[in-house]
Amino acid sequence: ITEFDDGGNGKHTIRIGPTGEIWFSGTRGSFDPKTGKFTHYDGGAYGIALDPQGNAWFASGNDLVRVDAETRALTKYTPQSGHTDKNIMNRRIQVDTDGLVWFAEYNLGKLSSFDPKTGKFKEYQLPGPDPTPYALGIDKDHGLWYSSEFLDVLGRLDPKTGQVVEYPYMHSENTMREFFLDPDGRRMWYGSDANNKVGYFYLARK
Repeated sequence: ITEFDDGGNGKHTIRIGPTGEIWFSGTRGSFDPKTGKFTHYDGGAYGIALDPQGNAWFASGNDLVRVDAETRALTKYTPQSGHTDKNIMNRRIQVDTDGLVWFAEYNLGKLSSFDPKTGKFKEYQLPGPDPTPYALGIDKDHGLWYSSEFLDVLGRLDPKTGQVVEYPYMHSENTMREFFLDPDGRRMWYGSDANNKVGYFYLARK
């Protein structure tokens, strides 16, 4: 095990960029294993994802924050819900192959997308008495999968129609933090710490 000390700055989630650079949330930042240098980008974040160009996207409170992989310029975007007094508590964030940035508005029970080309947001209200989207994954058909923290269900949003289909989870307290799609694009993997389980799910097809 090799450790790299960042002087007490907190770390939450990491992603590995195309050049091998390590990006992390907690304190927004990156680490270059070749030089051993840490770089920080003003503020904190929860979720993190990299787009096809290697730019880093952070889910940060009521905002989305983009750090350009080349210039390291920081740009902040705020959805309509983020202009209220309520903390929407953006959790996980994913970037689809079509460039859309998706994120989970945990406190508002919504999934939202942001199109960097147009600068427009689109929000989708999730069903149920207390939808709390946490883990987030995108399947090969561009469907958005989420885990609802308080409702113990898995849901799939079809962005083309806005329809949401929910599937019950077999245990209480799913506590799923992240989803990871198989390289073959079929199975979505998860971990559930409350149930001491690692597993996967998929939609059966003919």
